[in-house]
Amino acid sequence: MKRGIRFHVVIMAAMMLMVAAFIGAPTISQAQPKGEPFVIGYIGMVASPGTRPCMDIQKMAVEEINAAGGIMGRPVKYVVMDNKGDTSLSVEAFRKLVIEDKAKFVSVEGRSEICLAVQEASGMLAKEYPHILVFNGPMGSELTARIIDEAPKYDHCFRDWDPEPAHYAQQKYFFCKTIPEYQKVKKIAFLWEDLAWTTEWRKGIDYIDLPTWEKMATDCGLEVVYSKAVKPRGTMYLPLLQEIAKANADMIFYISSWFTDTESFAKQWTDSAARDIQVNLYGGVAQTKDFWRMTGGKALGIVSSYTDLDDVPLTEKTIPLVKKAHARKIPMQIHVHIAYADIYFFKAAIEKAGGTGDIKKLIKAMEEVEITYSLGKVKYETQKIKPFYHSRKRVDPKDPYKTYPGYFYQLIAQFQEGGKVALLHESCPENEPHVAKWVDPKRYKKPAELRK
Repeated sequence: MKRGIRFHVVIMAAMMLMVAAFIGAPTISQAQPKGEPFVIGYIGMVASPGTRPCMDIQKMAVEEINAAGGIMGRPVKYVVMDNKGDTSLSVEAFRKLVIEDKAKFVSVEGRSEICLAVQEASGMLAKEYPHILVFNGPMGSELTARIIDEAPKYDHCFRDWDPEPAHYAQQKYFFCKTIPEYQKVKKIAFLWEDLAWTTEWRKGIDYIDLPTWEKMATDCGLEVVYSKAVKPRGTMYLPLLQEIAKANADMIFYISSWFTDTESFAKQWTDSAARDIQVNLYGGVAQTKDFWRMTGGKALGIVSSYTDLDDVPLTEKTIPLVKKAHARKIPMQIHVHIAYADIYFFKAAIEKAGGTGDIKKLIKAMEEVEITYSLGKVKYETQKIKPFYHSRKRVDPKDPYKTYPGYFYQLIAQFQEGGKVALLHESCPENEPHVAKWVDPKRYKKPAELRK
């Protein structure tokens, strides 16, 4: 009897193993990728709150692609190089990626100064070690202007962001419509992050018929009462805020980025003579819900571009991606969405080119591929007009005031009571690509009103 029971147990166990093996066996579409991997590298500061999420989201994308069978049946290897925010370390990291790791795609964090240095090294090594270089987020015009000026040395370079002149499509509407009509501003004070990317907006653009932002604001009827470039970090803002208060400004427009210490600015603003003057921040950590916590609630009343998209269905892909990213504790700013899209764009380019063996085919594929990602479309500009060429499409290079429909989404929000984020500004509608839309003027409140 016991012998019979043991026999049946053995048979059942064997059958269960067979069923498990059958269920777990990979299908053709789920087959494990094999062969030499396609190597994708990223150079950036691991400790940076602006760069680390890009690395984390790209790693997630690579894991997804490998789980789905890789690219053309081959695995993808993702390599991160920590540059610690240093230019020389960035160049060394780049050399290691293309020479030792044989990376065919290298992304560089979005600081124009670092990208320019890596680009120089890339131009010297491109013939011997063919690769695609992508700038993840910088706006410095030089990066893509030199693709035309020094062709074909930098033909392999692409920018997944739009250059400085492209942002005029958004800012003209703000200076002429949003700021004077909705925020009731007449006098504006400018603060500029003193890095290369703001140079053209402060000094003008000589090869495109576009004015400085100060001139644009003046042309829109605003009075510029103050303008100053400040260090990204370590600035004592209280004296500047005192000067701005004396100038009777209605608004402080701070052109800021991830490298600007906007947390300290918000805290000092709240305790300054300028506390009732409206603050609009251009971006950086103010684009996230976490900015409220970082400022200890001192962000009350601040308006900023905003990219935490937990429940804003800009496309059918927005919320699913945000949920996956948040499960890994990855904050989802615009450049993080784009970093994720970059990996799938590389995949599409490799497949279109039939691999990475022919760099000319790969460059052509990068120019021709278009994908839809979580915030809209991704395609690179192929009109040979500086500095738009090989930058991500957003505006018409022949008329930078006009935005291509479907290629760009940007929200504007205000931090209100208890950290509530009130969305004020929608992305450009499809039927009016050059016009942004104010959601509801009643949602906006002046800082003094919020403090009551």
